[in-house]
Amino acid sequence: MTTDTRGAAAPPETMGDLGARSAAWAPISSGFVEVRGTTVHVLRGGRRVDDGGAPEPHVFVHGLGGGATNWLEVMGALGEDREVIAMDLPGFGRTAPPRFSAARVRANARFLPAFLDTLGIGRAIVHGNSMGGMLTALLAGIEPDRIARAVLVAPALPTARADLTHLPGPVFRRFAPFVVPGVGSTALRAFWSRADLDALMEDTLAITVADRATLTPAMLDVMRENLQLGKRNPWRVESLAYAVESLVAALLGGRELTEGVGALPDDTLLVWGAEDRLVGRPVIDHVRRLRPGWPTAVLPDVGHVPMMEAPDRYVGVVDAWLAGRPVTDVDGVVDGDTDAAAGLLTGV
Repeated sequence: MTTDTRGAAAPPETMGDLGARSAAWAPISSGFVEVRGTTVHVLRGGRRVDDGGAPEPHVFVHGLGGGATNWLEVMGALGEDREVIAMDLPGFGRTAPPRFSAARVRANARFLPAFLDTLGIGRAIVHGNSMGGMLTALLAGIEPDRIARAVLVAPALPTARADLTHLPGPVFRRFAPFVVPGVGSTALRAFWSRADLDALMEDTLAITVADRATLTPAMLDVMRENLQLGKRNPWRVESLAYAVESLVAALLGGRELTEGVGALPDDTLLVWGAEDRLVGRPVIDHVRRLRPGWPTAVLPDVGHVPMMEAPDRYVGVVDAWLAGRPVTDVDGVVDGDTDAAAGLLTGV
């Protein structure tokens, strides 16, 4: 691992008028807030918490290598009756970290309460995708009262030891080198150094989405822009290396995350794409054994990022859940407790 400093960073720039990119994004603004000396990029919209009587806001936590933009397709619709907020975590997107180690998962879990405090938010409905699901569980272990309700979306959480051999092959190939400190990060730097933007985009799409045709042109553009920022800002790949090493260590440790899952609210929704190439059936099954009362929405023909691949279904599932209706009221969604779902939790 390199010296733990991010070096010089380019002045942060907002994303400009999001409505000019997509009409669905018009209610969302791009800006920055200062959180303990870190300039954090934030996407924000909906009804503000200071409007009087507003319900808890939706706060969205992105996954490894992603950013706040991962949630753009659902923020407008979910912001119709409450505030919606997504941030680029330190080390990701447009948020340069104060040091590379600030991108580690435990550091970012501690960052979340500070972020909420800065925005004057006591409790929130926290959505966490992939690494963001891990951070949501870690937050529950640190300050459980900050989470009013939670949505875990293909969460990066441990599985039973006996199930490790059944995890997806891409998971082992991509993350096993990070078990040995320095090995995976060296390979990651080398890949980012030699890969052009097209290769990075292809790699990202291949591992995250089931069918790239489901992504809107605007979403593909911001994904490419995020990768361009990564190529332009050296702190991005160094932060990513720290984040991956810490994520793998947390998964192998297991206990802290298991306790975090136990500390999450009873009112938690689990969302999973049946074609997920990163978080497979053993993980989802294990989480459901730990918390059998949680409703589970399985989205057919969807991969690792349901909010990007199937935003209408994602919003429908969340709206049904918030209203106390079965998630199966949404077209194309199977409840995880049904026999039909067992046929969808397959072959990973």
